[in-house]
Amino acid sequence: MTGELPWTFGARTTTRLVALACFVLTPFSLSRGQAVNDTALAALLSRAYALLAINSPEAPSLFERAVELDSSNVLVRKQLGYLYQGNGKFEEALRQFVAADRMQPSDSTKLQVAYVLSALGRTPEATELLHTLQLSPYQDIRDRATNQLASSSPTGSAAESWTRVYAAPYYDTRWNTTFFQINFERGYSLTSDRRVGAFGTVMYSGDARSTGGQAPAIFSDNAIIFALGLRLQPLTGLRVSIQQGVAFDLIDRRSSSSPRGDFRAVGVYAWGIYAPHMYHADLKVPGRPFADLYSSFGYYSRYTNGIGYIQGRAGLRMIEVAKTVADVYARADIVRDTEKQFYNNQSEGSVGARIIPNIDWGLYLVGEFHRGMY
Repeated sequence: MTGELPWTFGARTTTRLVALACFVLTPFSLSRGQAVNDTALAALLSRAYALLAINSPEAPSLFERAVELDSSNVLVRKQLGYLYQGNGKFEEALRQFVAADRMQPSDSTKLQVAYVLSALGRTPEATELLHTLQLSPYQDIRDRATNQLASSSPTGSAAESWTRVYAAPYYDTRWNTTFFQINFERGYSLTSDRRVGAFGTVMYSGDARSTGGQAPAIFSDNAIIFALGLRLQPLTGLRVSIQQGVAFDLIDRRSSSSPRGDFRAVGVYAWGIYAPHMYHADLKVPGRPFADLYSSFGYYSRYTNGIGYIQGRAGLRMIEVAKTVADVYARADIVRDTEKQFYNNQSEGSVGARIIPNIDWGLYLVGEFHRGMY
């Protein structure tokens, strides 16, 4: 990996220490004042690495002072993270590695974040990150992520199963009704790199306003679907799912029979820069930015239609206390389809706020205000 040193947990050879010190100690001063600061930092780091070479317990405190002098020094933050990690101070190590990765994104740093999350018992977060790293362009990162998954898996295999439950009830003032969406999915990876998997799913969607009969008024699918499918992940962030199922209508539609076949082939691309969580006993206002993109396009036999969707969002993490966080954001959505149905061709802008009561629960409380062209 270009620009990365091949550090691993607990590795402290003299050669690596000297190489790392050479990168950090090179001064780049453009003014006399900056030169003085660089000289002081260089002297401090020189002593810190000398103490580190003899495993002195004073070394961590010197690296802490170095971070105070130059909080943007990625290599010093990583070195301090390794020291905390080696001393069992995993919360402190996590803060340093997350900060380093924010300033200079790196798969090797993300791998250290995953190790520390595992040590803290935050297994779901560690597992999700390790699965992402299995799609890294670097073979050594992929291998180490796979090995870590295998060592932490109860079955000893990285090609394990997964279970996902998604529930999203919400009230929409545009339609004056409450909508319900619930998905349950159980899958198994078919390859060790988790790029190919098979799954079964049960999906329900409905609302509180739709009625059937001779003159049906239907605002959502109001159906339950049982399906089996295959999932491919050819590239980082890209997922393609193909599934065949059977749909049972929960409202009499008159115009269609029930049950009936339900086929869908959907490609999804997602990307994001996420606000890292820092544990604080007291309430903090970090103001850390985040942004994400979600897009999908697929064919749905239920509608005999191809539907595309794209969503972009950017915001700030405004509140952080213990494991509770709150965010504010702006969002844009565009929907288009091949059959020109009015409800599938709209553009929206919105502002929103969300509260995450506990980052380990996977629960979000969201309020949004939308305006758009429909």
